[in-house]
Order: sequence, then C-alpha cells, then structure tokens
Amino acid sequence: MITWLKNVLCGICMGIADAIPGVSGGTVALILGIYERFIAAISAIGPGMLKAVFSKAFWGHLVGGVTSPATLKTNAATDPVADYARHALFLATLVFGIAAAIVVGAKFIPDLIAEHPAKMNAFFFGLVIASIVIPFRMMGTRNGVHVVVFAIFAAATFFFVALPIDQSDKATGSVTVTLPAPAEADVLITPVGEATVFMTNRVGGTDKKREVAYLPTAPTVIAAGETTATIAVVARLTGDIANLPAGGLVASAGLPEGTTVTQAAPTSGGSDPALWFVFIAGMIAISAMVLPGISGSFILLMLGLYNYVFFNIRAFVYERDGDALVVLLVFVAALIIGIVSFARLVNWLLKNHRDVTLAALVGIMAGSLRKLWPWVTTNAEGALQATTPNNADGQLGLLIGLIVVGIVLVVGLERLGRGALAEHKHA
Repeated sequence: MITWLKNVLCGICMGIADAIPGVSGGTVALILGIYERFIAAISAIGPGMLKAVFSKAFWGHLVGGVTSPATLKTNAATDPVADYARHALFLATLVFGIAAAIVVGAKFIPDLIAEHPAKMNAFFFGLVIASIVIPFRMMGTRNGVHVVVFAIFAAATFFFVALPIDQSDKATGSVTVTLPAPAEADVLITPVGEATVFMTNRVGGTDKKREVAYLPTAPTVIAAGETTATIAVVARLTGDIANLPAGGLVASAGLPEGTTVTQAAPTSGGSDPALWFVFIAGMIAISAMVLPGISGSFILLMLGLYNYVFFNIRAFVYERDGDALVVLLVFVAALIIGIVSFARLVNWLLKNHRDVTLAALVGIMAGSLRKLWPWVTTNAEGALQATTPNNADGQLGLLIGLIVVGIVLVVGLERLGRGALAEHKHA
C-alpha cells in the first residue's frame, strides 16, 4: 500500500509540473526515478491490456496487488495478465495524483504566473537547470555522436521556445487607470516582473478563478505627480468570453490600493478555438509532456490555449459549466490518444537507442531554459525579450535565491527518487 501512496505523491509532483509552462512532468518523472517505468506502463496500453481487463484473473491480480505489490511484481515476471494488472495499478495511482494536482493547480498557478512571472520563472529555471544532470548521468556512454545530437536538439529547442505566441484570438482594448492620489514616484504598469493584472467583476470580483483577466500589452509609466494613464490591454485567454462590454474591467492587481479602472469602450477580437484545434493541441501537448524538458503547458501557451484550457477546467470543476465539459472531453480524448501513441515511440527509442535518446533529452532541456530566463523586458512592439541580470527593480537577490531554491529542491527530490526507484523495482 505504501508503494501506491508513493505513486500518488509522484503523480502530484508531475501534475504540478504539467500545470506550469516551462516545466515538464516528464522531467519530474526523471527526477523521481520513475520515467522509464512510466513510459513502459503507458506503452502496455493496447488490445492485450483491454482483453486482460475482461478476465477474472486480471481483477484478482489487481486487488491482490493493492496490498502486496511485491507479490504482483513476482507474478508479473511469468504471467502477462499479472503484468498488465501491475501496469494498470501503477498508472491508476499515478494518474490520480496528476489529476488532483492539475485541478488544484488550475486554481492558483495561472494567477501566480500572471502576477509574478519573474519570480515563478526564476524558480522554474532552477528546477530545470538542475534536472539536466539526471538524463546525462543515465547515459551509459558519451561520445562525439551524442555531442552532435545534444547540440542539434538544444539549438532547435532554443529556437522553438522563442517563437512569438499567437495573440490573434485574444480580445484587446484599453482602460484608464486613476490613482487615488498623485504619484509620489513613478508607477510602473507592466506585463513583466511584478505584473499588473486587470480583472472583471463577473462573479463578485473576489473569486479570481472565474474572472476574466487582462494584461498590459507593454509597460507604461505614470510619472510622479500624475494620477492617470490610458493602457492598451490584451486578454490572458483566447475566447469570446473576453469580449467585454464597456465597464467590464473594474479591478486591478499590482497597483496602489484605491486605484480605479475605467473601461470606456468594449473589448473585442476574442474568439473560441474550434474543437478540432483543441484536439490537435491536446495531442501535441501530451506528447511534449512525455518528454523531459518540453512542457505540454508551454505548447498550449505557444498555441494560445493555455489560459483557455485552464479557464475551462476551473469553470467545470468549480462551477459545473456544461459548455466547459464539452471542451474538456475533447481535450482529454486527445490526451489519451496522444500519450498512448507517443509513449510507444519513446519506449522503443529508450530500448533501442537509449544513449542517443537521452542525449536528445539533455539538449531539449538545455534549450528550454531560454523560455524560463527570469530577466526579460519588452521591445518597441511589446514583445518580450531577454536582458542581462540587473537590480533595477530591487529583486536581483530574490530571483537568484529562487533559482537556488529550485536547484536544491531538485537535488533533494532526486535523492528521494533513488529510494523510490529501488522501491518501484519491487512493485
């Protein structure tokens, strides 16, 4: 039983990572020492497992395995049905943890990323940079071929994560911000660093999980002595729910208390994505989640669907929204089909080209660090671009500290993972 509880905890860690753009659940699986077991279990899903599910022996092994995983492991060595039961129990406990973490994470993580992007990126950067060591250490040999593979995948990922995020389906508009008193010093209104977020008041303004949020399109400064500024804004999520009537945006986070927000004209341009696009995006995202270093949530972000998917998770889980259920059913179907098919490929690669595959994973993880660099600014077009570490906002020490915390956390988890791996070998 303890073994399966550990699986649930591993699943929770993976689910939290899967909810974060930039951190992969596959990376966490590597850290915890269950990655190859995870891939093998998913690869076992197919006609053989489906046939076994309808046998009495399968359920006998499944029930017995709950209390005696070691016995199930022994039986699985000679009995294919017991092996299917072992894989099914492993996946069931892991998926339970993943699903629970994503449901809870959907309530908090998107808001934390929107309001504290630099801090969150610094922490994620530390997680990933420490995680690179894990697949590198798993390699049996290292030669020139592996260096070339690493360089190719690192360069490709470095380029990919810098591609501009599609904003075409997101509503845009403008608001006027009025401070409660003339500013004593310059007030920065920005989508980076300590971001400013504008919110609706659709459900009372106190429950952020159901409010529609907007970010500034570019930094704006209210100069000392001034009280107002007009800010161009863009919705955080794709969808026509962000097409607001005048007066829809009424609150802000990241500005002095008492600041008022006035939206004189409607916001427009938001449109719901087609369900077929949600399905394709889900298949691509779950395929990325299987790979350490590539975040499925980041793929959704690149496709403009990250906040849309999480908004619908919130809407269904916390509000029982029927329209959201349709979107989620399509998305979940895509996840199931995508992960089963892609995991087979990864499993084959690990069995037949293990070191080359691991070298590619190291390259992917290294290249993905570009997306998590915490020091960013915006150019003249409002696009984010990396800058050198600086203490302009007084947060240099804090961001470096968060990177260190991420590194220490991975080192600690990896050590725990060694024990978990030994335990799983008997499960």
